[in-house]
Amino acid sequence: METIEKYKDCKKEDVIRKVPKDLWCDWLAQAPDEDRADEAFMKKLVLRRGECLRFAPDTLRSDQSTVLKIVKNCPSAIVYASEELQNDRKFVKQAVNLNAEVIKYVSERFRNDKGITLLAVRNDREIFSSLTEEMQRDADVAEAYLGGKPIELKNAPEIVRDNKDFAIKLLSVYGSMLKYVSERLRADKDVVTAAVGSAWDALGYAAEALRDDRDVVLAAVSHDGYALQFASDELKDDKEIVLTAIETYEGDVLEYASERLKDDKETVLAAVKRCGDSIGFASERLRHDSDVIRAVLGAYPGQFENLPEDVQEDLDHILFGLESVVKHLPDPENYTFFEDSTSEYYSDFAQAEEDFLDIFESIPPEELEDDPELNDRVSRLAVEMNGAYYKEGNYPYEDVHDGFLRSVEALYEEHDIPVSPVLKEAVDALRRESKIKKDGKYKDLSPEERSFYENLDRYEKAVGGSAVRFGAEDNRDYLALNGGFVKNCMTSFIKDLIYSTDGLYHESGLWEDDGYEVDLDKAYEEIRARLSPEINVVRNHDSYYSENVTVDVTEDISLILVRAAPLKIMEIWVNKVDSGHEHGKRLSPDRLGEFCDTVRYIRDIYGKYEELALLRAAEIREKLGL
Repeated sequence: METIEKYKDCKKEDVIRKVPKDLWCDWLAQAPDEDRADEAFMKKLVLRRGECLRFAPDTLRSDQSTVLKIVKNCPSAIVYASEELQNDRKFVKQAVNLNAEVIKYVSERFRNDKGITLLAVRNDREIFSSLTEEMQRDADVAEAYLGGKPIELKNAPEIVRDNKDFAIKLLSVYGSMLKYVSERLRADKDVVTAAVGSAWDALGYAAEALRDDRDVVLAAVSHDGYALQFASDELKDDKEIVLTAIETYEGDVLEYASERLKDDKETVLAAVKRCGDSIGFASERLRHDSDVIRAVLGAYPGQFENLPEDVQEDLDHILFGLESVVKHLPDPENYTFFEDSTSEYYSDFAQAEEDFLDIFESIPPEELEDDPELNDRVSRLAVEMNGAYYKEGNYPYEDVHDGFLRSVEALYEEHDIPVSPVLKEAVDALRRESKIKKDGKYKDLSPEERSFYENLDRYEKAVGGSAVRFGAEDNRDYLALNGGFVKNCMTSFIKDLIYSTDGLYHESGLWEDDGYEVDLDKAYEEIRARLSPEINVVRNHDSYYSENVTVDVTEDISLILVRAAPLKIMEIWVNKVDSGHEHGKRLSPDRLGEFCDTVRYIRDIYGKYEELALLRAAEIREKLGL
């Protein structure tokens, strides 16, 4: 290890170049006074090695700018600054701001200065362990240590986690952090009360004795009833506490009440009115209580399926449930696709419809069949529900809606029960009205145009329904230029054109059963003659065109339809994709000509109608603000 002996005769102008930096202070200790008095020389040394400030002239040790530069990299050098600077609070604060570790070397007065300490901790939380005990116990300093991240309490020193004033301040906002304070504070009533007032789960981290403290538990459930689960068994049997928990929580807390209170009618009624699921935790006796059942169905008719089986078979309760569904429909006077429903229960008709049909199916078929009065009453409810929701003007995109009544009608048919005159008259009236409106709307259109616009209207209605359930934004991609809206409209339209061509399809069995003999060469030439050259015909199935669509016509002949002539739809008719129709899967040989004429016709009109579909998509996008 080198010593200064080797460099003691080194000239000052050679020190920086020849003497190792860790020996500079040793060199200065034995250097001539005139060398140490050279301010320019000393400034070069102290800026490179801060400890050399100890030997610098007073003018340099009093130079505020120079000393600040030094302590930024060498905080301990502050002890060699002039006495005036070391006692200057403003200067010390500047130094601490540059390097938090400076606080380790300042006077006791400044180490206990709260403002300077806060600055140090905010700049470097690791400095906390070097603070005086007085400052470590300060609530504001502890808060600065966390740096706005409450979760850091988890790794904080014990002195922070055991700071009561700080804990109360923090837990009043972040109650869940109670789990990270000291064991002593988790048993402190003031601390725990602050925590349970801001977080539902805080009570779960409190000492066991406080979970049995009525004041603490009441404060917890008053903030959030879900905290009831952490209360002691004794307090779960406290009626005031349980009722308070029920009032302050949107969901079900009856689950956590004592068995005695689950059999207390007042408590259970309060619970089921607040949350229909609570019926599942009531005592067996009260789950069969008429008042409780009516309270459940009156507020949440969708809970019908969770009632006991024998209750679901009670005709009075069934009828009450159906009436409650109708009662809770969205307000038809204020309902639109683009605003929230004003209903207290149903946000849209779909769930109401599902609940009505579920309850309806609980009626024994023989009761409906044998009791005309009951049949009429149920039918009137169905008609009222359909009519209330689908008032003209309240449901855009559709002139007349009878879908719900059709569903009810289907249930009658399923159980082979005669439809009541009330329901039949309503359905027939809606169908007549629908026909009149459609005939009026499409009266000046050709059959082809009517088919196209009926498909457009159908898919526009679907967009409206989607906007109700999921919001307009969900339709952005669907309504894009190459989105599903235009493709689906065109697909349905072209399918309608094909299926309206009577006899175009033959049963596949005709190929053999009726003795057809396919002249492939003749079929090949017929297709080529009838279709433009852009549509190719091949005699095998091995060809693959990534940009085109292959359509089988016979066992050995395929059409290669270029994408420029948008005929991908043909794949649906010929390639066994469309299972929704009972047509044969292949064309009979004597219909190839008719088939080719249809392909050519569709090719010729496709662009015209696609452009109209694109215009409709643009109109809907504008209407939805997309």
